[in-house]
Amino acid sequence: MLASHGRLAEGMLDSLGMIAGCQEGVQALCAYTDDVPDLKAALGELVGGLAEGDELVIVTDVLGGSVNNEASQFRDVPGVYVVTGMNLGFVLSLVLGDAPTTAQLIEECLVTARSQLMRVAPSEDEEEDDF
Repeated sequence: MLASHGRLAEGMLDSLGMIAGCQEGVQALCAYTDDVPDLKAALGELVGGLAEGDELVIVTDVLGGSVNNEASQFRDVPGVYVVTGMNLGFVLSLVLGDAPTTAQLIEECLVTARSQLMRVAPSEDEEEDDF
């Protein structure tokens, strides 16, 4: 589940589909839109619909934001994992990754995502244009 303020989650799901193909098990929850006017109820319904042994990874957009805060209320439910700081690299790694357990997969994807977040500095060998 990709969850965000506004339509970020929907855009992330669209980009994921462009790169990795349709991912039937991944949904977007766009909080504070006409589609999801009550975030807490939407999350509660989703978590409440889990069967014993099911797992749900909720990836939210920003730490400390209301979407993450609402999702975090479910972090102690067995099989529910909440991760924040959504970005396409992380989501791709999560969907395409392979690890023995969901917890291990999440940890591996976090390591990968952290290593990909960096400033791309200007090349040192390029000359600056004089104006």
